Amino acid sequence: MTASAAASAEQAADVFRQAAEANRGDPLRTGTTLHLPNYGQLVATGDLHGHRGNFEKLKRFCMLEHASVRHVILHEMIHTEPLVGPVDTSHELLLEAARYKCAFPEQVHFLQSNHELSQLTSHQILKGGRAVLEDFERGVRERYGGGSGKVYEAILDFIRSFPIAARTANRVWVSHALPAVDDMGYFDMGVFARAAKESDLHAGGPIYSLVWGRRFTDEHVEALARQLDVDIFIIGHIPQEDGYAVRNGRVIILASDHNHGVFLPFDLSKKPSIEDLVACIRKFVAVP
Repeated sequence: MTASAAASAEQAADVFRQAAEANRGDPLRTGTTLHLPNYGQLVATGDLHGHRGNFEKLKRFCMLEHASVRHVILHEMIHTEPLVGPVDTSHELLLEAARYKCAFPEQVHFLQSNHELSQLTSHQILKGGRAVLEDFERGVRERYGGGSGKVYEAILDFIRSFPIAARTANRVWVSHALPAVDDMGYFDMGVFARAAKESDLHAGGPIYSLVWGRRFTDEHVEALARQLDVDIFIIGHIPQEDGYAVRNGRVIILASDHNHGVFLPFDLSKKPSIEDLVACIRKFVAVP
């Protein structure tokens, strides 16, 4: 490995480690949950899956250097879908997101997702006949060569540092997904208030159930809203060709990983209706 390649690997690993420490020390964080203030703005996104173009547009829209009370939430950044070329390079977006956190540690936030969690726990995901975990690791190896082990270790530490949910003072809940109706009989609601345990991350654990949940009913969503003391849920996880959907009267699903992708900026100082939030949804294609 050349000296420049070694320096590049060391620099990337340092960024991931610094971002991980910023995640763990986030002043808005209690346990695994972020508690956003009753002022300013939140910009919520859906799955990004390596879409660098939409991420760059998001940064241009947010202009965090000029908006100190604006917060951004990112999740599902890795595993490009569909894969373009022989190697998954979504580790590059993950690194840019970590740099974003380092630059604005109290404004940029992450949520655990099923793809990041699967990379962390080696829980295999197959997409279109390919093993996405191995594709991701190969992309890191091809980029960093002999220094890839150090970078990959730092990536996993960064992923492990992610909170799992965010709640706003105006009664909006944001997470990658929601626990499915079939999981509610054993789901540990206490996970949102305490530090994560290793068992939480695997099948049967509450974080695993949270990020993989897809089957919701109106009654189940109503019960979750009562238990969590919120009115509206914003999630990703479920693909949306048109960029977003509204389900079960309380759930907005966002997708940010394609050319019809969207994001959702909204005021944290006013209690919104779901119609208010839908009206705030913006398309990435509209951002110069």
